[in-house]
Amino acid sequence: MLFGDILHDVLESTHGAIGAVFLDSEGESVEVVTARPFETDDHDLRVIGAYAGIFMSQLRRVADATDGGDVARYKFDFAASRIFCCNLNEGYYLVLIVDAGAVEGIVWKRLDQCRTALLREMS
Repeated sequence: MLFGDILHDVLESTHGAIGAVFLDSEGESVEVVTARPFETDDHDLRVIGAYAGIFMSQLRRVADATDGGDVARYKFDFAASRIFCCNLNEGYYLVLIVDAGAVEGIVWKRLDQCRTALLREMS
């Protein structure tokens, strides 16, 4: 299965999904998929993904400095949307953007399923 297909699957199975980005350790997009091409373009998603990586790096530094362990995932809540981010391996990470009304537990479950599929494809 291709990375794009995996990202399409998570968008189709997640109510309120806006877009998904699979990125490398440098914040470069490996694959970008939008569920709303007339509202959100690839460039916007790439920028969100890159900034999510910067924040992930900062969280890692804090975790290292405080012996907090590995940063597995995090979430930002905004008025109209939510950004979910999780680690893959070797610095790769995944970002999923959803509407603010999306059910968090379902989003995390779908993100975890997507993560598992990406890791399987990467190996």
